[in-house]
Amino acid sequence: MVGTMMSIWRRGFWRSYWIALWRSREDKRARTSALRVTLLLAFVLAEVVIVFILPLRERESAWQIAFYGFIFGTGMIAFVILRRSHRKQDEWLNYSLTGRPDQHPPDQDASPTVRSYLEERAIIIASVLARAGSEIYVQHNELPVGLEVATRQVQNELLRQNGLWDKLEPAESELVSAADGRWTVEQQNEAPNWCEQLRLLRWTFGVDPELMPLAHFPKVDFTLAGGRLGEPGVSLAGRPLLKSWDLRVERDIAQEYAARVFAELKGRGLIADSSEFDSWAEQFREESIGASVDYLAGTETIAGLKDESLRLLALIAIARERYAAYLAQQLSADAPFAFSSWLEDARKP
Repeated sequence: MVGTMMSIWRRGFWRSYWIALWRSREDKRARTSALRVTLLLAFVLAEVVIVFILPLRERESAWQIAFYGFIFGTGMIAFVILRRSHRKQDEWLNYSLTGRPDQHPPDQDASPTVRSYLEERAIIIASVLARAGSEIYVQHNELPVGLEVATRQVQNELLRQNGLWDKLEPAESELVSAADGRWTVEQQNEAPNWCEQLRLLRWTFGVDPELMPLAHFPKVDFTLAGGRLGEPGVSLAGRPLLKSWDLRVERDIAQEYAARVFAELKGRGLIADSSEFDSWAEQFREESIGASVDYLAGTETIAGLKDESLRLLALIAIARERYAAYLAQQLSADAPFAFSSWLEDARKP
């Protein structure tokens, strides 16, 4: 109950509640979760009334005490019953109502060198993502006459101030060295990957208290790069790091989402036939279709997404699955290793 009460103050809780209310007419999972949260909020309200408002009124009024006591008692009973009997049905919300499980196998702390490396990577990826946002904006908007884009200068200066210019990977060095407005479309399309990497790093370092679940359909968010990472007086040093277990949980969830999205893409004929997918994709898709069965993507199910949104969710799920798997290994390693080299090894047969 404490974990649930704490999550009330987080944005993800209210977004999950809103999604549940929106889908409650067609999705029995949503109806159950919406009912549970509504009863929980009623219980909290009754507790506030009893503790803070009732003492200000006539204490000798027995009927008022009985009335509020009834609200408090029924709210508590309903909450406990629903919590115990419907725990399984909450998995569709992707831990967004109750948070991550508190009990898990112990993990070792990250080594100082790995921690330092990930701090540097967070600043570098944030800078590259900020540059990507600028490139995409310049590509799709007509700038006022006389306006000079200075994103390259600002971001490169930030990298130099933090001693990271010589620590860029070759592909990153090529990107940040290009003149403003000169990125190719292929380079701009890497934004979802950088966004998910930064989203995971910010969560791992505790900059963000929660990771937006795939059930909420996270979009490419360039504001993640504006969290002042690397600016003077802002440091990730000293922040407690998450453990490998937390990243493995997100890796597994993203892997399930990626499989479901690919099954849907194949069912719609949006990807080529492949013996690697044919054996399970059609069956997985048939088993998943249904308003109360399918994986959620915001207020829609995966089957209800338009083709463009489905492709975007595929990119996001794959990016999260890969980088979460990388971070899970990196946090347990004695020495840092680059994501590019890890990805190359992972692609080997």
